[in-house]
Amino acid sequence: MKSNNEIILTFVVSVVCALSCGFSILFANDASLAAESPSEESSSKSGVTPDAEGFYGVPDAVIDDPDGYVNLRKEKSADSPIVAKVKKDEPFEFKCTQNATWCKVKLASGLTGWMHYSRIKRYYIEKDLPKGPEDSGEEIDEQTRKHGVNYYEVTRAAAHGDKKALKTFFTLDLDGAAAETHITSILPVVIHLVGDDAFADFLREQPPGFRQGITAGWELGTFSPFDPKEYFQHHFPKSAKILFPDYHQLIRDYTRAIERNPKDSETYRLRGYAKYQHEDWDRGRHRRVHD
Repeated sequence: MKSNNEIILTFVVSVVCALSCGFSILFANDASLAAESPSEESSSKSGVTPDAEGFYGVPDAVIDDPDGYVNLRKEKSADSPIVAKVKKDEPFEFKCTQNATWCKVKLASGLTGWMHYSRIKRYYIEKDLPKGPEDSGEEIDEQTRKHGVNYYEVTRAAAHGDKKALKTFFTLDLDGAAAETHITSILPVVIHLVGDDAFADFLREQPPGFRQGITAGWELGTFSPFDPKEYFQHHFPKSAKILFPDYHQLIRDYTRAIERNPKDSETYRLRGYAKYQHEDWDRGRHRRVHD
């Protein structure tokens, strides 16, 4: 039976394979089109015809701002006239290309305008969780059942903050299209429904190796169309401090531990992964502007 660390490493390799072998996401945006196409990943939009502006009538975002409101602008500029003030917990639709600074927003009233990307937080509700293979795909269903796991029950319990279910959810031995769908389409829903406080509380109880494996594959399109690390740091600050520590200090700590015990293969592995995380993820853009 695989240990959690072995499962995490297998998961990372599987994700890389998913990219190189050209697997597609079953109900999320195709990652290869993300740079060109607006975000339309909500499964609840399936079969719905968009309006003339490309909106589906399905709210998929709320604001995240300490002031409790965000100004909706007429044009893509902080100097543009204000057309509305969007309040906290007021769901709306948005369209945004990959790495764009401004996103097109449509309110429930039908009013449209532009909002800075950093103010937008994805909005999910219980019905966004998969109920069966028709929502997540046959691959996930088949792979998890082979290991005696009911994916839908685990996912729902994890989204409610059950720590045992969360541990299972983040150590599922998935590969190929199943891994890609899990990471890009379902993992974001679970994290948002759990919330920053509860997720941070869960992470604090986990060993370093487990925490390091959680972000594996996020570059596939988790939190798309936003940069995953920047998005997570901005909207889940407590959890981000645990998942993205001071890598320079972490690497120094592992190096000192190796000097004390050169035969500690696990510490070598953890240091290598910390270096990978530092090099691959420490590119968070700090483009937040004050509106």
